[in-house]
Amino acid sequence: MEADVRGHEVRGIDHEGARGAWLRGEAPQELVLSDGTRLWLEPAEQGRVEWRRRDELEGRARRRSTGEASELAGDFAGYVTVRTRSEAAWLRVIADWCTTEAGRLERELAATR
Repeated sequence: MEADVRGHEVRGIDHEGARGAWLRGEAPQELVLSDGTRLWLEPAEQGRVEWRRRDELEGRARRRSTGEASELAGDFAGYVTVRTRSEAAWLRVIADWCTTEAGRLERELAATR
């Protein structure tokens, strides 16, 4: 198996030649690819949940579909699956809470009439 410039194992490959290399951080939020770009799931707090790939040299991030993110991740595709499912579950919890709170507010309003 190949190694990147830091000596980490390089796994998987995409059509552009970048490969999933390692997860970054204690609570991994980004997958570092072998070309130095980073892949992460933009959380709901930012407006729209979507996979992004950032190139530090270009200073910009590009949107990627879940399928593209999985392909880019190579052997780390399981990470993409888990992060996507986790974010979807979190959004469902938030939606349930919002529904409950909306109902409470409507009941309080109805009680004041």
